[in-house]
Amino acid sequence: MKVPVTWLQWFAVAIPVSAISIVLIWLFLLMMYKPHLSPDGEGEIEIKPIRPTRESFTLKQYWVTFICILTISLWCFGHAIEEYVGDMGVIALIPIIAFFSTNVLKKASRILSGALSLVLTWD
Repeated sequence: MKVPVTWLQWFAVAIPVSAISIVLIWLFLLMMYKPHLSPDGEGEIEIKPIRPTRESFTLKQYWVTFICILTISLWCFGHAIEEYVGDMGVIALIPIIAFFSTNVLKKASRILSGALSLVLTWD
């Protein structure tokens, strides 16, 4: 293949395939496990409704949402802006720096993310 697949082309194929697969798997699970029956198969299960959340988004939740959307957007246009930001790995540093510098993630999370980055960058 001479021209690499872009993120938008990849999404154009992956999102419909994923959506159809999820629906088909969900229908298969409903047919096989019959969730409306109790585990012994004798009676019906009553599912109590979940109360809606009345709390509004906090500033921290808006920050995390913004950084995630920004990172995903930059990944989508990574090849177009590669001369300005460098490799995709540089874009992946944005949430790490943003979350640790604003204490969204703490020291205990640093240990985990350090181990995870070691695993992900292992050649």
